[in-house]
Amino acid sequence: RGRIVVLAQRIEFDEGSLTLEGDFDPRINFVAHSTSGDVTAIVTVSGRASEPDIVFSSEPPLPEDEVLSRLLFKRASQDLSPFQAAQLAAAAAELAGAGGSGLLASLRSSTGLDDLDIITEDSGATAVRAGKYISENVYLDVQTASDGVSRAEVVVEINDMVTARGSVGTDGNTRLGIFYERDY
Repeated sequence: RGRIVVLAQRIEFDEGSLTLEGDFDPRINFVAHSTSGDVTAIVTVSGRASEPDIVFSSEPPLPEDEVLSRLLFKRASQDLSPFQAAQLAAAAAELAGAGGSGLLASLRSSTGLDDLDIITEDSGATAVRAGKYISENVYLDVQTASDGVSRAEVVVEINDMVTARGSVGTDGNTRLGIFYERDY
């Protein structure tokens, strides 16, 4: 099981393989799919683990920037807000190797936050998310959406396999869970 994070969007891999060929730099091939409307975006990470190639494609075939738009924002590029279009351009530049550290990276660094992202929720609302490890195994995440709903979440890594999560939102939603995960 694995995942890739692209512009704060976590995408789970559907299939993958790792081939050892006599050295400590294996060949990898991982594929993830994400469907938005009638378009399925496909992310393929392949090649040597030390220098993987990341390819974005789709069914039906679309240009890479349109695939990124569907993948990151779950909508066509012509339906993006100006801010989302700027995020899309920055993501494309970063994937092409031309991106700098960017405004969010500078803010993240200057504020001491571990995470600072602007995301698009499933509802289409834009949100700002900030997070910080307050100790080695305790992470605090605060998110405020453009629709006025805020949420705070605490994640406690009890050990390598057990995690506790609790969150509370201004909309009255409260969640608490204990998660067991084992990697093979």
